Amino acid sequence: MLGRQIVDETDLKIISILSKDCRESFRSIGSAVGMTSKSVKARVDTMLSTGVIEGFVAKVNPVALGYGMNCMLIVREHTEHTEDILNRLNLLGDVSSHTKCLGGISAFCLAIKEGYEDKFKLLFDSLKAATVHVMFTSKLSLLSPSSTSDLHYKHELSEADLRIIKCLLSNPRMDLNDIGRRTSMSAKTVHRRLTRMRDNNVLKFFILCNPAYTLGYIQFVLIVNTVDKSFYNQIVERIYEELGENVLCQPPVIDPENVITVILFSQDIFTANGILKKVESFNGVKRVELFIITETTNYHEWILREINRRLIAKSTRAKQEVEPVLEIMS
Repeated sequence: MLGRQIVDETDLKIISILSKDCRESFRSIGSAVGMTSKSVKARVDTMLSTGVIEGFVAKVNPVALGYGMNCMLIVREHTEHTEDILNRLNLLGDVSSHTKCLGGISAFCLAIKEGYEDKFKLLFDSLKAATVHVMFTSKLSLLSPSSTSDLHYKHELSEADLRIIKCLLSNPRMDLNDIGRRTSMSAKTVHRRLTRMRDNNVLKFFILCNPAYTLGYIQFVLIVNTVDKSFYNQIVERIYEELGENVLCQPPVIDPENVITVILFSQDIFTANGILKKVESFNGVKRVELFIITETTNYHEWILREINRRLIAKSTRAKQEVEPVLEIMS
């Protein structure tokens, strides 16, 4: 049985840094919070052992694996129907995350393959076990919503990229040298390719923080629906400027262009409600939803399936290209 830990302000700062990038070094975190790297590691190890931090997570942008649309679905459901809902959603696409919230509410992020975008009616018809509360959909792009470009950049993942991602899915904090040994690349090459994938919004790194074990704080999510995408940057800047001490992170989900998702901490529900009212008053905000998080699950099986399929295809193609050469040589 895990011991429950009271989270203090220093723990919260460390959690916030790791939530933005779980590959951040202990030395870098120590500089930010005024501690030695050894002390930071000790705190992180304690939070891992007590369940405050459930684990480190590598998130792959679905568009890099051939998905054309993202759906964020918020439903009011009975807990006994959760598996049924997941199974039905997976018939249309692949569920990347499931967040349970107070009051029997669940939020699902669903990546949908190109060519299946016209089947949303099937999605509604299939959810007879749940009442759809809110649904946001968006075309997928490797560009972040804050980008000013209208181009949908295409990043072709090489075999080396795919093998690096497989290593990071198994251990998001894996050392560059270890990745290099597993993939037969130099640490320098791994660093260059990993940096490129991060810059191109293919990969993001964060942590899962268990709300049940963060005693002294509640964890909640704000889903901010803007009037239109032109207000996105302005609203995000105000959230960080005026609520920075409460912001945990912007989860690495692919938000629609007019939706901002932010996870925050507060010491009580009254503070959380005050934050909701404040964000509602921001210029350009159309609507704000607040949900108190009780549990989050991320799914990687579909990512590994797509990566393995691509690796097999690349290996087969390479073999087919070599065979004619061998025939000529013989």
